[in-house]
Amino acid sequence: MNRLLIALLAMLVPTSVRAADPAFLPDVAPVMVSRCVSCHGGTKARGEYKLNTFENLLKPGASDAKPVVPGKPEESELYRRLVATDPKERMPPGDDPLTAEEIAVVKRWIAAGGKFDGTDPVASLKSILPPRKHPAAPEKYPTPAPVCAIAFSPDGKELTVGGVNEVTIWDATNGKLLRRLPKQPARIHSLAYSTDGKKILLGGGTVGEYGEAALIDATNGNRERVFGPFDDLVLSVAFSPDGKSIAAGSADRTARSYRIADGTEVWRSSLHNDWVTAVAYSHGGKWLATSSKDRTVKVLDAATGKLFTTYNGHRRQFSPHVGQLEVYAVAFDSTGTAYSVGAGLAVRAWNPVKAHDENGSAADMEERFKNVGHTRYLEYKGERPSFGLVVGGGQVFSAGGDKVVRQHDAASGKLVREYAGHADWIYSLAVHPATERIASGAFDGEVRICDTKTGDLVVSFKAAPGLAK
Repeated sequence: MNRLLIALLAMLVPTSVRAADPAFLPDVAPVMVSRCVSCHGGTKARGEYKLNTFENLLKPGASDAKPVVPGKPEESELYRRLVATDPKERMPPGDDPLTAEEIAVVKRWIAAGGKFDGTDPVASLKSILPPRKHPAAPEKYPTPAPVCAIAFSPDGKELTVGGVNEVTIWDATNGKLLRRLPKQPARIHSLAYSTDGKKILLGGGTVGEYGEAALIDATNGNRERVFGPFDDLVLSVAFSPDGKSIAAGSADRTARSYRIADGTEVWRSSLHNDWVTAVAYSHGGKWLATSSKDRTVKVLDAATGKLFTTYNGHRRQFSPHVGQLEVYAVAFDSTGTAYSVGAGLAVRAWNPVKAHDENGSAADMEERFKNVGHTRYLEYKGERPSFGLVVGGGQVFSAGGDKVVRQHDAASGKLVREYAGHADWIYSLAVHPATERIASGAFDGEVRICDTKTGDLVVSFKAAPGLAK
């Protein structure tokens, strides 16, 4: 009777056995995307073999050998190339081989039948990958990591910093590490708090292959919702003013809007022809501005993603501030004025409606090029691009490759002061008007917090947990 019971149970649990076998989307596809698609995707593919979609992965390349023979890894060209001892045959060529674990996953998947667990075999693998499971952060940092994202908590008592596979939380008064929120993207490029301070929105990923926006618990780092995936790093994220939506801009040249309640993608904009470097909602939430390395700022209807206007003030053929200048940051103040900055020697202040009116038509193109327009220029001296831009308390702060934070008065456009002290390029800024603090993060891992009324340094620290001093 016991033997019969065991036999019956064995018949009832094949799904449990199969669950131990690798599945394509969560286990195999990430390996293909990270290690193989760069050479075997797009219009040109090595050996005439593409695996940018599941359908293509099954099609033979120039050798006519079947990439996947279900149930028979040793007869599958895909597996054979991964374990080949001849450097000319082993994939990926000229690079480190896949790890033993990665190869084992591919082998076991083929042995289990090489099945597809998705719904669209012709969709790009990048577009259908599930959210990644990120590794733990290093226990101790051997060297400081670049600080590409920082944000003050709503009460100004804590400063959140993007680390390596983690978000770190620091005391904003003394620079002491308070807690670590691990298993986040390898690189974090943008951080934002919900208005109640309970959630943190982050954007990041892995260069050239993966990006995500994620909503996490500000206390323990639990990943409550992941938006994406994106085909490249997410460089900027923002909460809508009503707290119901988020926006994200990526190096994959898209800007997207998602509904927070269920993670649904509301719209996707592909208007830029280069990285989308920043996204920013207008004060009332009517507009979403997106800046780009393509030297433009797009102003979109935040609800629909439809283009309202393009701000071309960073592409001038006539003075003042002539040049074709990449744009790295954009922000709005409470009056509806937009600010944008990048290469060049000025923060530009402009109004979306006036920018729309000044764009005119093709018939008056020559005249428009000569027209100075309504833009105000918050000028400064420098030789490097500005990457950070924040607005608050009637002040405009910018910083970048010159290792200096600059503070302009928004109303007059005059330079109030410069904050020196950083030894490396500054990539991130955060302002907290209520406590009169400006925080800056640099490539060498240093974070500096200063008083915006006096310019005095409050505290500085290396945002690298466990770093030997």
